[in-house]
Amino acid sequence: LGKMINIAELNNTQVASTKILKSELNAAVAAMQERLTEAETRISRLEDTSERLHTAVGERSKLTEAMLDRMQVLENHSKRNNVRVIGLKETIGIDGTLLSCVWKMLTEGLGVRDDAEFEIERAHRVFAPLPDPNRAPRPVLIRFLRQSARDKVIMAAKEKRGFEWQGCRLSVFPDMTKELAEKRKAFTAVKKKLQERNAKYTLAFPATLRVRWKGKNISFSSAKAAEKFFNEESQEENEQGEDTPNSINRLKLNEVGDFEQRRR
Repeated sequence: LGKMINIAELNNTQVASTKILKSELNAAVAAMQERLTEAETRISRLEDTSERLHTAVGERSKLTEAMLDRMQVLENHSKRNNVRVIGLKETIGIDGTLLSCVWKMLTEGLGVRDDAEFEIERAHRVFAPLPDPNRAPRPVLIRFLRQSARDKVIMAAKEKRGFEWQGCRLSVFPDMTKELAEKRKAFTAVKKKLQERNAKYTLAFPATLRVRWKGKNISFSSAKAAEKFFNEESQEENEQGEDTPNSINRLKLNEVGDFEQRRR
C-alpha cells in the first residue's frame, strides 16, 4: 500500500511538472506568435514603404531625365551662333590679336565677304591648358552676332571640305555639347554605308538622320535603329539579288523612339 501511495505521489508530481512545462511552452509559443505577427506587420509596412519609394524614385528619375534633356536643349540653343575652328596654331592670335586673326582667316582663307552680317561678337580658344608643341592646338570658338552668319560660314567650310590659311589646315564645325556631339557621331558608320550606295541623306539638328530611300523619306533618331534597318536591307537584297521596293514597309509607325516613316 505504501508503494502504491509513493507511485501515486510520483505520478501527481510528474503530471504537475508536465502541466507547468506545457504552460511554459504555451506561453513561449504565444510570445513567439506575437513576435511573428509583429514581424509580419513590420515587413508588410516596409514592403509598402519600399514600393512607394520605388515609385517615387522612378518618377524623380523621369523628372531628372526630362530636366537634363531641357538643359541640353537650352545649352545647345545658347551655342546656336557659335562655330569651332580646328587646326589654328597656338602661335597665331597671341597678345590679344585673336579676334583680328580670326576675321582675316574667314575672309582670306574661307572667302567670307567683309560686311556687317558676319560681325563677330567674340572669339577665344577653348579653356584648357596650353598643349605641348607636338600636340594639336586648342580649338577656337567663334561667336557671331547673327545665326545666319554662322550658318553661311559652316556651309562655306563644308563646300571647301577644309581650307588652308597661314600654313594651317583648318576645319570648321558647329559648336554643341559633348553629349549631342557623341550622339551625332554615332551615325558615322551608317552615313558611310549611305555614301557607298549614293543615297541622299542629311543629319538634321539635333541628331536625326533623314534618308531618301527607295522613293520614300525615312528618319532615324537612333543610330542603332538606322544600322539595324540598313543591315536588314543589305541582307535581304543579297538573298534576293535585287532591291525589294516594299521592304521599307517593315518600319513600324509606333516605334517613334527609334525611327519613323514619312511619305511626301
